[in-house]
Amino acid sequence: MSTSPLLAVEDLTVAFATGAGGLLRRARGSFVAIDGVSFGIDRGECLGLIGESGSGKTTLGRAVVQLVAPREGRICLDGVDLTALSGRELRPYRPRLQIVFQDPTESLNPRFTIEEILTEPLSLLRIGNREGWRDRAAHLLDQVGLPEDLLGRPPRYYSGGQRQRIAIARALATEPELLVLDEPTSGLDVSMQARILNLLRDLQSRLGLTYLFITHDLGAVSYLARRIAVLYRGFLAEVAPTRELIAHPAHPYTAALFAALPRLVRGRDAVIPSVPALGGSWPPVPGCPYVGHCPRAVDRCRTERPLRRLLAPSHEVACHNPMVGPR
Repeated sequence: MSTSPLLAVEDLTVAFATGAGGLLRRARGSFVAIDGVSFGIDRGECLGLIGESGSGKTTLGRAVVQLVAPREGRICLDGVDLTALSGRELRPYRPRLQIVFQDPTESLNPRFTIEEILTEPLSLLRIGNREGWRDRAAHLLDQVGLPEDLLGRPPRYYSGGQRQRIAIARALATEPELLVLDEPTSGLDVSMQARILNLLRDLQSRLGLTYLFITHDLGAVSYLARRIAVLYRGFLAEVAPTRELIAHPAHPYTAALFAALPRLVRGRDAVIPSVPALGGSWPPVPGCPYVGHCPRAVDRCRTERPLRRLLAPSHEVACHNPMVGPR
């Protein structure tokens, strides 16, 4: 049996042109949103991706599902490099990875009925036949705990929690293996957040799903994710098992995030604060992206980009002077 990860992201860089003044004007530079990121997710695992606003989390998730084209690097699904495929060649792989967006009000077509929303992916990807689509839509609603009688009405008639369940059902329509969950609970009240998290955990267990869970909520990520990756300015600073990371943060940026969240120690939900964090130019500048804010910075940090190294089993940190040493 293969031990390779279901998803492998290797040296991924995503950059966007900046300074373009119009259709006929050339861009003057680039904004680096994702800077040489590498990680893997095993089949059936949930990897949490945390970081402040502007760190590149959403861009990374969209790149994984091929909604954003990378400048460099590879995104491999079951060993197949999706970035090397043409649109036609990519088509058979699209059902296998789907995304749940943060705001279901924006992501669900207000002119469609729920049935049309749930069957649209089947139509676009030519899965099944029209005669069986309604039954499939009813089954999808049942999977997320909603009744069949919702099918005939548009999403505006339903609450935010119901709409997010519908968005999850739509993502399940193609029977994917990997779901990118882009802050799926951020717009909901606390009780509804808990219900959605319980639903996601139950679906993962029943369907064998693999998750990339993007969030700014440490309470949510610690409940759902087995491992956590920390992103800063598009740079992957640290990856570790959830309990290990919370107990022994090694990167000064991770430690700073946790230090700002005293409620996490008491076991309650905590939200990562937003601080200014913009990407850099292309090509990336030398040194550590966090050097200007780091109390542990040394001369080497200003001139040499840190590579990830192993501190403990499954605990990697990209830092020249980490908070903790190998154990």
